[in-house]
Amino acid sequence: MNKDGMHANLLRSHGLRATPQRLALMGILARARHPMSITELAALQNGKALDTTTFYRGLETLLEAGIVKKVNLQHEHADYELVRDHHHHLVCTDCEKIEDIDWCPAPGLPTRVIRESSFKTIDDHAVEFFGLCKACA
Repeated sequence: MNKDGMHANLLRSHGLRATPQRLALMGILARARHPMSITELAALQNGKALDTTTFYRGLETLLEAGIVKKVNLQHEHADYELVRDHHHHLVCTDCEKIEDIDWCPAPGLPTRVIRESSFKTIDDHAVEFFGLCKACA
């Protein structure tokens, strides 16, 4: 099955129609090597220009469905990525290089937070590391 077919199935599994606009947005996010800003996403539409309203509405729909998540990488704007296996990020504070960490540095943290707080459940967590990459250090 090609990527458009996989994306269409993912959309349908979340109760959404597989519109060309949503498929285009998911394709851009699937090819991304790091979380992307709205400006970066809009620039990569590859001739499939979505009007501004459709673009924002499509992104919001994917966020609400849990297919896309918003990531705060302290760039003074939100970044977005497709939801995939649990991971975290390393961010260079100089050149803004981003690397994924595919393991969780805090696997027991949610359990400890529950024990020491008034919360009943934790559904997700995010750990982002900020520093200098080897090239900038």
